[in-house]
Amino acid sequence: MNIRKILPFIFASALVFNVACSSDSDEIPAVTYENGILISDEGGFSTPTSNVSFISNDLGKVYNKIYSTNNSNENLGNVLQSIGFNGDHAYLVSNVPNKIDIVNRYTFKKQTTVTSNLDNPRYIAFSGNQYYVTNNNFYDVMKMNVYNTADNSYVKSIDFPRSAEKIVEAGGNIIVQTDGVTYETTAPYGELSTGYTVTVVSPSTNTINKVITLPSNGIIRDLISYNGKPYVLASDNTNSYIYELNASAGTYQTTTLTAIPQAQKLRITDNKIYFTTSGNKIYTMNFGSTTVPTAPLATSTGNLYGFNVIDGRIYVSDANYSGDSKVNVYDATSGTLLKTFATGIATNGFYKN
Repeated sequence: MNIRKILPFIFASALVFNVACSSDSDEIPAVTYENGILISDEGGFSTPTSNVSFISNDLGKVYNKIYSTNNSNENLGNVLQSIGFNGDHAYLVSNVPNKIDIVNRYTFKKQTTVTSNLDNPRYIAFSGNQYYVTNNNFYDVMKMNVYNTADNSYVKSIDFPRSAEKIVEAGGNIIVQTDGVTYETTAPYGELSTGYTVTVVSPSTNTINKVITLPSNGIIRDLISYNGKPYVLASDNTNSYIYELNASAGTYQTTTLTAIPQAQKLRITDNKIYFTTSGNKIYTMNFGSTTVPTAPLATSTGNLYGFNVIDGRIYVSDANYSGDSKVNVYDATSGTLLKTFATGIATNGFYKN
């Protein structure tokens, strides 16, 4: 996490497409944004420069600023934190200015905006007819809001003692990262752990079912869901750790990534584990294996910020907080660089659409 956050297709066959750059004068053809990857461009913390980019599955067409282009040049906001999907809708969660814009995920036309009871919203998950949004200002607001998908009405909030960050649905439960990272209050703003808990919430009652306390190793960095199970990544300056949680029993199994320090982001897909570390290194290993990789699959450039593995490709952003970011796409098996292209300010995420 960057310190800046803490301070409060179907394409019509007859059309000819041009790759859109990131200047304000770009004209982006009317397209449908399916069969490709949506890319969240976080924007500048003090300027309304958030937006969304799109790249086609064949990596041949890139369109930037698709939110403003399809909504009368409307500003999305300052900090687009994350994107979630439910049916034909994409939910754009903006940390600043405290809102969730709901758009059609294929046309990107805005349907409505949710603002009720939001205070620094972060991440979103869905279960049944409800959606769940973490709010975390890193000072005195650490909570999860519950909303109704039918009319976006606010249902309730659940408060947590120290943090409210990543959130996923796994095995019929809502899993919340309720500890992670905080920072020293003076320069150089070193990272500190808030604790080691993950909280299990029952969607049927919207109450806390269990609190799972992990070992006091390093800092919790990431939380994902794979095949109905939640997985947590933690790391310190010596080793990193992947925890497979049993949400029903409140237990976990540990895979220790010995001699791999400071792992930051985790993905699991197609029976492969992928994770990043400091120094922009990207590692992979077989799912279920205890054999720790000795060399990275690839090493990216610049400021590795956004990361995902989708359909056999690794997407990594080299984030720029004042101008265009750069995205590198690698083959997920060989690590070969396939494509590099420009996106918006502070690109932070990649989502299959």
